[in-house]
Amino acid sequence: MTINGQEQDHAYPPLPPGRPGWASAFGHDRWGHWADLTVGAVSQRLRYIAAGVFRMGSPAGEPGRKQDEVRREVCIEAPFWMADTTCSQAFWQGLTGQQPGWFRGDDLPVEQVSWDVVNARFFSELNRRVPGLNATLPTEAQWEYACRAGTDTAYHWGDGPVTPDRAHHENGLPHQPVPVHSFAPNAWGLYQMHGNVMEWCAEDARGEERVVRGGAWNGHASTLRSASRLARSRSAARNDLGFRLVVPVV
Repeated sequence: MTINGQEQDHAYPPLPPGRPGWASAFGHDRWGHWADLTVGAVSQRLRYIAAGVFRMGSPAGEPGRKQDEVRREVCIEAPFWMADTTCSQAFWQGLTGQQPGWFRGDDLPVEQVSWDVVNARFFSELNRRVPGLNATLPTEAQWEYACRAGTDTAYHWGDGPVTPDRAHHENGLPHQPVPVHSFAPNAWGLYQMHGNVMEWCAEDARGEERVVRGGAWNGHASTLRSASRLARSRSAARNDLGFRLVVPVV
């Protein structure tokens, strides 16, 4: 993997420029550098993701590959902070005062939140309450770069299989989302980039549709691949679809 023009022996983000002004806590552990975003009584941990270059998309022989997974080199020019989990119901409710989930539990991912609602309700309120934060949905490139965490395989642990101890999809139990910190994180400390709930990305797909990534608790294992791309209506509120936030490095 290439970071800042240099080959890295280990997929490990270098030191960020300093503690961000919005962080209630800041530190370093086995997965890299982290900062906690606290709003009222709720917190979300974010991971520092360094700038770098990676191969986006999938190779021709990858099982489950679709034609829109074009293999190409992509440069992530600016570092960013990414939530280590999808937004939990506790964080959503603490910020908005609402509980939209079909499945209920503070540590479950929030779902049944459309792209429009996430942007108009969640991010507008979060950025109002934390001036200068400028939190958004990730771009597709940011999402896949962070998901891969320096790997070049179908999943962050390799080319398969998707066993019940690695990710939650249609062959797992229970038949609903599981807590956001379930399973081991990837090499950059990010949980469940594969499975549990699909995640909104910033970009348009076609027409009123927006790109979603990561696969879900009710989806086939092939849709959990790092390169897998799906699309949903921007107004869709589903019980298999949530999001995670990113924050630019200032």
